[in-house]
Amino acid sequence: MANDEPLSLDAFAALKARFGQQSRKAQAYYTVMHEVRAIVGGDEAASAWMDEARAALGGMSAAQAVGAGREEEVLAYVRALKK
Repeated sequence: MANDEPLSLDAFAALKARFGQQSRKAQAYYTVMHEVRAIVGGDEAASAWMDEARAALGGMSAAQAVGAGREEEVLAYVRALKK
């Protein structure tokens, strides 16, 4: 369903804000993924690790925690695993 009417300034600002939020979440996810990949050795293993529930993250997966805005907590957890 196409709507040829131009977006209002408020609608455009809301769309831009939503895009920015999703972009930040994606960047946070891939930052964590990069750290995990260094530990587990590959993309598939890192992806599986990201989807597993973790007691240290309150039963959430790393992906869920990052999506909830807890990327700093997840990064600290992952970096502690490296030690």
